[in-house]
Formats: sequence, C-alpha cells, structure tokens
Amino acid sequence: MILDGIRQKVFLDRYALKDETGTPTEKTPEEMWRRVAKSVAQIEDKGDREHWEEKFYSAMQDFAFVPGGRILSGAGTGYKVTFYNCFVLPSPHDSRGGILKTLTQMIEIMSRGGGVGINLSTLRPRGARVTKVNGFSSGPCNWAELFSVATKDIIQQGGSRRGALMLMLWDWHPDVEEFITVKQDLTRINGANLSVCVSDKFMEAVKADSDWDLVFPDKNDPDYDTKWDGYMPNWIALGKKPVVQKTIKARALWDLIAQAAWRSAEPGVVFMERYNKWFNNYYWEHVNCVNPCVTGDTLVATENGWTKARDLTVGTKILTPKGLKPIDKVYNNGKQRIFDVSFSDGGSLGATADHKLRVVKNKKFEWIKVSDLKTGDQVVVVDKSVVPQSKKSLPQAAMDYAQKNNLTIHGDYDRELGFLIGITIGDGYFGKKGQVFGYRMKLCYGIKEVQWGKVIMQALQKYGTDPHVISVEHKVPYEDGSFGMHGSKQISLYKLANVLGLAGLVPKKGPNKEIPFEMMNLGEEFQKGILDGLFSTDGSVSMKSHDPLLRLSSSSKSLLEQVRLLLLNFGIHSRVYATKRKKTVYDGRDMMGTGIKYDLLVMNEGIAKFYEVIGLSHPEKAERLKTVAQRYYFMGGTNLTRVVAVKDTGREEDVYDVHEPETLTWVTNGYVSFDCGEEGLPSWGVCNLCSINLSALVNDKGEMDYARLAEISKIGVRFQDNVIDADFYVFDEIRKVQQQGERRIGLGTMGLGDALIKMKIRYGSKESLPVIDKIYKTIRDAAYESSVEISREKGPFPKIDIKKHLDGHFVKRLPEETLKKLKKYGVRNSVILQQAPTGSTSLLSGVSSGIEPVYEFEFIRRDRLGEHVLRHPLYDAWFSEFKNINGREPTKEDRPAYFVSANDLSPEDHVYVQATIQGYVDASISKTVNAPRTHTVEDVKRLYTLAYDLGCKGIAYMREGSREGVLTRIEDPAVKAAEEEAKKIAQVPEVKPRPMVVHGSTYRVETPVGDAYVTVNTNGGNQPVEMFINVGKAGSDVTAMAEALGKVISLTLRMASPIPAIERAHKIASMLIGIGGARSLGFGENRVRSLPDAVAKVIDRHFGFFTKHNMTDIAPLGQGLPGNGHAQANGHTESNGNIPEEAHRDDSQKNTQTTPVLQAFAEKRMVTVDLCPTCGEGSLVFEESCKKCYSCGYSEC
Repeated sequence: MILDGIRQKVFLDRYALKDETGTPTEKTPEEMWRRVAKSVAQIEDKGDREHWEEKFYSAMQDFAFVPGGRILSGAGTGYKVTFYNCFVLPSPHDSRGGILKTLTQMIEIMSRGGGVGINLSTLRPRGARVTKVNGFSSGPCNWAELFSVATKDIIQQGGSRRGALMLMLWDWHPDVEEFITVKQDLTRINGANLSVCVSDKFMEAVKADSDWDLVFPDKNDPDYDTKWDGYMPNWIALGKKPVVQKTIKARALWDLIAQAAWRSAEPGVVFMERYNKWFNNYYWEHVNCVNPCVTGDTLVATENGWTKARDLTVGTKILTPKGLKPIDKVYNNGKQRIFDVSFSDGGSLGATADHKLRVVKNKKFEWIKVSDLKTGDQVVVVDKSVVPQSKKSLPQAAMDYAQKNNLTIHGDYDRELGFLIGITIGDGYFGKKGQVFGYRMKLCYGIKEVQWGKVIMQALQKYGTDPHVISVEHKVPYEDGSFGMHGSKQISLYKLANVLGLAGLVPKKGPNKEIPFEMMNLGEEFQKGILDGLFSTDGSVSMKSHDPLLRLSSSSKSLLEQVRLLLLNFGIHSRVYATKRKKTVYDGRDMMGTGIKYDLLVMNEGIAKFYEVIGLSHPEKAERLKTVAQRYYFMGGTNLTRVVAVKDTGREEDVYDVHEPETLTWVTNGYVSFDCGEEGLPSWGVCNLCSINLSALVNDKGEMDYARLAEISKIGVRFQDNVIDADFYVFDEIRKVQQQGERRIGLGTMGLGDALIKMKIRYGSKESLPVIDKIYKTIRDAAYESSVEISREKGPFPKIDIKKHLDGHFVKRLPEETLKKLKKYGVRNSVILQQAPTGSTSLLSGVSSGIEPVYEFEFIRRDRLGEHVLRHPLYDAWFSEFKNINGREPTKEDRPAYFVSANDLSPEDHVYVQATIQGYVDASISKTVNAPRTHTVEDVKRLYTLAYDLGCKGIAYMREGSREGVLTRIEDPAVKAAEEEAKKIAQVPEVKPRPMVVHGSTYRVETPVGDAYVTVNTNGGNQPVEMFINVGKAGSDVTAMAEALGKVISLTLRMASPIPAIERAHKIASMLIGIGGARSLGFGENRVRSLPDAVAKVIDRHFGFFTKHNMTDIAPLGQGLPGNGHAQANGHTESNGNIPEEAHRDDSQKNTQTTPVLQAFAEKRMVTVDLCPTCGEGSLVFEESCKKCYSCGYSEC
C-alpha cells in the first residue's frame, strides 16, 4: 500500500520501526503489519503461530483492523514497553500513612510514565475530628492538593516525567460542593483533573426535587479503619449506616455542577453508579475512577502561563485554537519509551511514539504521530500563548529585608524588577558570597555605552541604591590565536542582590544560565521587563541585510529556549540555533567567547510586534529597533516549524496526557498536540485498545459488509487477548488484576462518520440510528462469541463466577446462543468493548476519528500560489461528479443530506448517537458533545439529564465561547464598589463639533467583502476628525457594520482628549491592522485580511504611520479636496463627488472579478469558523473533537 500526505507522515514518524539514528527501516504499512502480527502471534502455541499471524495480518490489511498506537509502535520491536495507556489506584486509606502509601504508589507509576486516577471518597470531610493528634481534618480537597503538588512539583523536580492525575469524589461526600468549585481558585489543585461520581439515587432526587443528604461513615465505628474503602454500597452492605453531615437540595447540587460545566467544563461528570451496576465484573470489583491516556513531559500553555504537564490538574484552562478551555481529565500512562523531536526553531519535544502533533502535509492539516514524523515535516507552532495578566507580590522575606536595609521595593513582580533580573541574567553575575553577604550581583556594560550606563544607573537608583562604578580592561583570547582588548564598566551590589535572591533568582553561570521556572509566569509586565533586560544586554538589531534581524546571543541554550516560550506569550515567533564565532562586533562591542554559542532570532512580523509590545531600554538598540520596525513592512509570521530529527532515546519515562473535550488539543512546548479520552477502570485497571475501521468495510454499492465486520471483530478479540500476555507489566498488582484477573480488552471503532457517508445516511438522523444500532450489535455479538470460543480453548478470565457473570446488566442482553455457550465455557475477557479516542491511528488510516461525524467538508487553503478549496475526500468525489454531470459547481442546496457536518448537528444529535452505541459497549465511550455559544445553564442541565435518561455512562460537554467564563477570579468587593462609584461620578467625554469645512481623501480598496470606499477627513490643522466607510449593497449587514465602524472611529477622533487626534488615529490603525476574517485578498504587502485590516491600511497610507504598506491596490479617489463637512449615512460625501458612480451600484452591477473558487466558497460556506491562533486566518474549525486550521495546519485536541 502506498501512503501519501499526512498518512505517510504519520506512518513514518510514529509507527514505522526505526534504527538507532531514527531512520525508518519500515517503508510500508505491510512491513508494520507483518511485524505486529508476528509478534502478537508468538503468544499462540508453536503450531498455531503461523496461522494466527496470517489472520492478524489479513485483518490489518487496508487498515480494516487498527491496533492501538502503543501496540503498532511497540510490538515486535524488542523493547520492553507497555501496551496499556492508563492506571487507576485504590482509594487511599483514611490515615496519614494510607495517604502517603497511595502517594508513593502514584509517584512510582508516574515515574514510569503512567497516568493515574484516584477516588478520594475514602477521606474524611473537612473539620472532622482526628483523635490521634487531637486536631481536625482539612478534607479531601486539601489532600488533593498534596497529590497535585507531588504530580506537579515533586516528580517534576526529581527529573522524571509523570502521567496525568485524575481525582474523583462521590456525590454523597460532605465536601462535594467544595470539590466542584475548588478549581475556580486558580492557585489550587493545578496539577490534577477533577470529576464527580454521580449516582442513580442522586439523579432520582434531582428529578423529584427532593433533599439530598451529604453523608460519611461513623469514624468511631470499630470497622472503620479496616473495612471502609470509599465505596458506600460496600459499607451499607456491612449493615452500617452513614452519618448525615448536611442536607441540601439535590437540584442545587445539580445546578452547581451544570454551572461549572457551562463556565469551565470542569469537574467532569461520570454516572459512576451506572458504571458499576452495568459493570460486567460487578460481583468482585467496582469501577473506582476514570483515567484517559496521556503523553508528553513538556511545558503546556495554560491560563497560568507555561505549566509543566505533570502539574496540570482538572479544571485548568489550557490554550486551544478556540481560546482558553478547561481540561476535564488528566492522565498518567506510566513509563513509556521516549522519542525526542527537535525542530528548526530550536525547540524540542519529548514524547511517546504515538503522541500526535499538528502537521501541514499535502496542503492539509493532520495529526501525525511522533514515530511517523519525517525530517522537514511542518509542525504547527502556536500563534500566541498565554501570559498571566495579574501581578504577583514579592515574598514577605524579600520585603522585610528591603525595609530593614532601606531599599525602595514596590512589592510586586513588575516590569522594573523584571528588567533588573533580565540585565543580571544577560550581562551580569549573580552568586553566593558566603554567610555574611549572602548574595552578590555584578552588572556590566561596555565603556562606549555611556547612555546605556545611565539607564542602568537610573534603574538601580530607583531601588534606593547608590552604586559604585569601576572600569575594567583585560585581554581576550580568540580561537584564531589573536587577542582583543575588552573594556567594561562594572557595578557590584550586595543588598539588592539579597532581595533578588529572596525573590527567587538562582545563581547560574555561562551555559547553565536560565530564568527560574517560577518566574516564567509572574505576570505580563514582569515578563516584558525580563525580555527587555535580556535583549538590551545580550541582544542586537541587525540592519545589514534586506531582511533585518533581532538577535539574542548566549552560551546557554536552555535560556534561549525559555525566551522563545516567553516571546510566544506575546505572539512573537523566533528560532534558536547553534553558532560558532571567533570575533564579532555587535552594537559597538566585541562579542567574545570560544566554543558553541546560541542565537535566538526574531524576524519578519515578530520584530514589529517586539517593538510595539515590549520595546528596548538600551538607547542605541531601541533607536535601531524603532528604525527597523517603522521602515520595513513585515508580512506574515513563522507559525510553522520543520522537524529536524526524531530520535528514539531508548529510555523509558513517565508520560502524561490531558482531555480537553471540545478541541482535544493542547500546546506543548509551543507546538500543537493531540490529547486522548477516558475510560472507567477498577483499582489497578488498565486500558488495552484496538479499533475496527468501519469505513473500510463499506463496499462499492454503499453497503456495510456485516460478514467481514463480524469476522474482523472476532480476530480482533483474539489479537487483544494475546496482547495481555505479551505486555511488559510495570507492577505485579497490575499483572494480578489484568493478566491474572479480568483480562480486560477494549475493541472499538473508527470511521463511523465516513461509513455513513458512503452508505448515504445522515449522521444523527432517525434513519441513521437503526443502522448504527445494527453495526454495533454485530460487533458486540461477534466479539463475545469470539471471547467465548477462546475461553473454550484457553480458559475463562481467572476471576469469573459464571452464574453471577450471566446476571450482569450487559451480559444478560447477549444473544441466547451466546449465553448458552458462555454458561458452558465461560468467557475469556471480562470486558471486551470500548470506544476510545483514535487520534493519530485514524489519521494513519485516512478516516474520520472514532464515532465522531466529519467536522466540515470544505475549507479555504491559502498559500503563496493563492487560495484553494480543500475538500473531504468523499465530498470531493461527489463534487467532481456533480460538476461533470451538470456543468457547474454545486451549491450548498445541491449537497445531499448525508453530507452533514458536526456544525450541522444539534447537541442532542450527538447524545442520541452516543446513547445508541453505548447500548452495545460494555465499557465506556469517548465522545465530545459540542454546544453553541447560546446554550444556557438550563440547556446544560437538560442535556446532561438526556444523556442520563438515554443510558450514557458519562458526558463530555463544551460550550462554544465559554472561555470568558472559565475560572473567573473572585473580585474584591471593595474594589468593585469603588469602580461602581467611579462610574457614577464620571463625566461623559465632550464630543467636539464638526468643523464647517473639512479636507479629505477617498480611497478605493479591494477587501474580502467587496470594494470598499474609505473617506478620511481632516481639519485645518491636518488632525483627523472623521471617517466614512462604504462597502456592499445598501441595506446589507456588511454595509451596516462598515457604517458603524466608521461612526465609532469618527466619535473616537472627535472626543475631547489630551491625546492628539493623530495619535488616536495611529492607535486605531495599530489595533485594526492584521485582523483576519473568513478569507483574505492579495499577496505580500498588498494582502488584505479583512475590512478592518483594509481600513487600517488606508489610515496608514493617508498619514504615513507605519511607512511599510505599499498597498498598490488602494486607489485614492480625489485628495485634499475641501468639503462642507456633511456626509450621508452611507459615507458618500455629497459635495465633491469624490466617490465614483460605481460605488453607488449594487455589488451585482460592479465589474468585480471573483474567481469561480471563491464564488463557490461564498455560496456554500455557511458553517461557523474561527480565527486560527497561529496564522490568523478564518479557517479554524472543530473536527473529531479537535480544532484544526485548514490554512496553516494548526491543530489542537
């Protein structure tokens, strides 16, 4: 089989076997299938191995059967890797020793790359008496912080990777209200995800609007210490009666959950009692927690800044293509083999072979596994990360020391302090000077840098210091044998150094210099100060080439990698590379040093952004930066980076993942990655995953091949059962539960969306539900039949009690013939079916992900050759056929109903499909229900209730645009009251009257919404006073919005203000320029991204603010002509005829030259798209619970 595009990339990067250099030794899927089939077949008896190898190989051909990524990348490689994704620990014993024991187990699993789930319901509530120490309990939420800190800080500082952490609490626990809301405090439990276990009794109480008791066992009960396991039914079964701690209305608690989901998608909701009632193993174990898969040990872009993956917690908002979104799951998948990916921008990422990155391949955006990445592949870099806005206060010890030593300290990590730390790290020294002095710092600058020296002195004097400056001159040897004289000024400081040490600065020298990680997220102004200090010292502005550069040089690569991430916070892209220079002069100073140096380069649009957002304090460098930023017109950024190498390190470390249900994306080390889903597991339970490709089983007649579907289901069960015996087990407890206990497998599907299209059936329709029902019934029946046959041959799973197993909720609904055989022979696997995320394996297979619908069928792709429409393969085939038959391109009305996208479905459609499939899945389902922005809290409650009523085991929900409501900080009542009072007494700004006569110009500019006519009028002093914008047909929405934009700009210009109108116009232009819409026109410097972008370019051309927009497509239509100052509402000046007659016609009358592609797009593109955070284009969509940009390849899951 010949793969191309993203499929080939995924294969070679993530799944093909590689040699020691990382070069793939497998060139085709057939080689991979043969390796995996041969390896898994080795479990069979020697005489049967060849037979089953061929069976397994045949099933995998054409990607009809797709083993999980860990199996594809690990089986047959000779490495001791686990094929499982996630692990659940028993609930901790309610004692300090018990909690620490669970903590130890968690750390051990995380140190091996595993994700961990823990149910904390065993722990006594806040305020409960602790008799042994004569104190009171702090409650599970505080203990949760211990697990969170261990996950986030301790393991991380220990130098190993960890998996994600999922913490859960039952709905009856007295602290459940605190648990639901705890993460709205951004400082708490930010190393774990949270979910509430919801019971059937609670749901009944919600429907009846009855009271709900929050209860806990009597801690004085003699059996409490030995028999309380956190599962209330077990406690009640012992004849125990829980003690009521508090009584509330069930609906009040339900409302609290819904409000949290509406605002932040956390905590998650799992119908855990249903899980356990319907659990096949109900009679000997219960589901304790859910824990999806996780990969990666990197810095993740979150609401709190860059956060280490091991420190993420449920509810933390991570950066996604749709803004900040909360994660509802965090997982630790134990130890996995690690691959290091290095990129052309100098960054790197350590991840497992099946970790997926967003890649542009063949003009499409795809999720590609690390093991399938190739040198040169373009990976999407986040356009702009997140920088915390709020200031943080200095430690009290630093403040006390400053006061004692008469230093003037503001008390916050502000720009001034950041600047001081930046110049210290950049061109200074900071170290220990013994017990007497504590710390010592030394700042240096060149003898010729007189003005720069004054800036440094002024900065130091603000802190109440009176530094002494000395001159130093010494010889510097160069590699060519020559010597150079280097003169510098030096300032030594002790007291201020101690303040910096108490503030968190750590002594580092030369190649080991770095910004303390705790300082990476201390507020926007502080970060600007650090960047200013670093670039003002070790930075340079190169103006020697046609393409100017902003450079930062250092012998410390780790420092520059940190700076790269800080720059991403402000939307500035850069790259780091190694260099070796003998003797170079920058900014009038000799750049010395031998050996490898590193340069960080900022180019193109990044220089302008740096100038506008950050700036430099070094006078000479600041002037050069200003000249470059104002002289050159920079277009575009560097939102893509290329893969330099993928190296199999051979080492195993703990790996992590998160679950963000709306987009299934997260930003890791600045690169867009894919996340996974969730599965309910018992204590020490694990996931064993494979998928059937439904799309591959639809024949040319559009019919599902049910016979082949059943055959592959049977082969798949045997394959997965063999995986259980082939795995390398991390803990004996896991081996006991899995291999020697339940022998759980998880046979799922992918390509359902594509399969229904091939069958010409609309996803989510009433017609589709019976078909979906038949598909999954076929899989269930065949899978159970196969497991029974294997049990007949090899024996049932060890823990089976056949009589009780037959009474299970799911099992007793099996076909009568299967039940008869099961009663006689047992069943090999206690749990067989699971719908897990398919991510990169579905990309490898070239089909839609899991059970999700196709997101959308056509998108605009823009590159240097222009604009192109990208279409889903099945839709593209129909599109071409329609065009050939009808001689025209189809409109959206021509599109058959079965081409239904995720955007066309209601949230209820998603739930109905999930519920239909759940009836044939004995484990859980990973699926996201996306809701529109207009969804209310009441809608969420109705949707959750519908999911429960239809038999779902849980629900993952994400409302569009919910970012603004996630984890809102509680406002200080005093501050809020003061603000309200200020509003009352504030005077309405005076609006200056329009002059009798104005002078102005009207410009015609082509925009994505049609030809626009923009009039700029000035007064006698050449100060702007108003602007009129005319575009589109009279009475259209575009015309109305254009008129409104003009009026708002005019009002801003005419308001009385100490800021000159010309400066306000400059600010307006800087705010509008670069805004992207659904599409753009033109190329290079003539590119117009949107109507606001066009208006900004007109303002620029009229006043010459930026002196970089040539904009040959902007045609002035009469300039400097006086008017009477009166204009119609549509923006046409009445007196002078500056706007041609053409502007008064309807668009249909204008001689516009719109390409057929754009016309087709305008007719058919009716779905909601968003702006890509990487490229800024309006082509960001939600597909397969992920976000992807069809213009630049950005993706996030």
